[in-house]
Amino acid sequence: MGVRIIPHPELISLIWEPNVLKSLMVTLSVGFASLFLALLIGVPVSYLISRTNIGGKSFFGFWLLFPFFVPSYLFAIAWVVLALPQVGILNRLLGKDWLNIYSFWGLVWVTCNAYFPVIVNTLSKSFASMDSSLEEAARICGASPGRVFFKVTLPCQTSSMIGAGLVFLFITLSSFGIPAIVGNPAKLYVLTTQIFTYSKMGGITGIDQAFVVSLWLIVFSLLLTTIGRKLKQKHAVALTLGKMTKHSLMDLGKWRFLCQGFLFCLFLFFIVLPLGAIILSSFFSVAGTLSWSNLSLQHYRYLFQLQETRNAVTNSLSLAFLGGITCCALGLLITFFSHRSNFWGKATIEKVSSLPFSIPGTVIALAFLVSFGSGWGIKEISLLGTPFLIYLTYIAKDLAIAVQTLGPALNQIDKNLEEAGRVFGATTLGVVDRILFPILFPVLKSVFFLCALPMLSELTMSVLLFGPGTETLGTLIFQLQDYASPLAACALASLLVVFLGSGMFIGRYFARGQT
Repeated sequence: MGVRIIPHPELISLIWEPNVLKSLMVTLSVGFASLFLALLIGVPVSYLISRTNIGGKSFFGFWLLFPFFVPSYLFAIAWVVLALPQVGILNRLLGKDWLNIYSFWGLVWVTCNAYFPVIVNTLSKSFASMDSSLEEAARICGASPGRVFFKVTLPCQTSSMIGAGLVFLFITLSSFGIPAIVGNPAKLYVLTTQIFTYSKMGGITGIDQAFVVSLWLIVFSLLLTTIGRKLKQKHAVALTLGKMTKHSLMDLGKWRFLCQGFLFCLFLFFIVLPLGAIILSSFFSVAGTLSWSNLSLQHYRYLFQLQETRNAVTNSLSLAFLGGITCCALGLLITFFSHRSNFWGKATIEKVSSLPFSIPGTVIALAFLVSFGSGWGIKEISLLGTPFLIYLTYIAKDLAIAVQTLGPALNQIDKNLEEAGRVFGATTLGVVDRILFPILFPVLKSVFFLCALPMLSELTMSVLLFGPGTETLGTLIFQLQDYASPLAACALASLLVVFLGSGMFIGRYFARGQT
């Protein structure tokens, strides 16, 4: 019996293998190409919905961020349905085999579609917080609106664009679902799909090899964090200069309807088309055939007959509910000790709990698999193939959401309320139970949905950890898409979109009651 702490040193040379280096180059190429496209789209969108007089800003601002709440692999499935050679819906409608999603640019397009809201979410807030007096001063000096945008507004947003771009890169480099569904058929293998291949080769050696390949992801996550911190400090600009007044929105004039058309096209191609394709295809008997006679409910019936579907629904709902509750409880405990106690090392606890959020999910899953999967050499306590191992990885990854959300909320509560409770004889536990918990309850409800919804559809970590009987919704959709029935995958994906959309609206409703 032995305890395995790190992979065998002789396997380290694997990181220089030609196939690993090739997957590294594909990973970086896709990441930077999709980042360029996302910035090309995201920067004007962010400016239009935050600093201009364009109509429908609230509508576009909400729906263009919607992909942020939908699992990225669903967009991969959607674009496979739309642009699959020969049988894709768009290829059938065009009457030509023009589109091939199984290509480098197909992979870049889907990646941009799924993750460009990261750019829009960050930059729209940054544009909105910028003091408009900077731009007004330039206009007084005779600068045209275009010159003001490129010479004043954009340079002031350099720090925010760097931050958003690095977050986008980190998410792209860590992605598994899109490269597996779109990249693998095109023989475009990235680091995460290589890690998955090695881990599924079987035995201890395969897991060790996967762990070695994941070192590249660790290096790049540390590198992006370090570079991001230095560049943001170098290009930081004070955007709020004294007392804020109402923004003077840029009058688009004759360009207003053209800009609205631009936003509507994005809404159509990035939201309506992919999600509509998934839902429509779930009713097809035969892929790509556009006729009334081809519509059927057979794939939904097939799903409800599968034992794996019942397992996946039960496991995902259980893991999401228990994971959300645990994140709320641990987050409240960590936040209280970090902000309301003299506990030694309290700042370290908060930092350590937030650290896994900046580590790729694939690396976390492998770390838990190596650390707990074998039971430290004791077969009887091995967690391999159990829901508890998946549960632990979910908590480790998403606990930071609870800690970072509850911290600012707790700081808004006056400490005099707690001191008054202690004056009347309340213990520390009593103060938390009778004072802090009721005040923070609206925030805790929001935190629960923020943590539980991603867990419900998680794939990147689950695909490395699940076993027979421990399928989740994400792994089942992936298996159906890759091996069994792509149209049944569309049916399950449609149900998941409806469920996640409902959960998102409920979460937004609860978020209104935050302190």
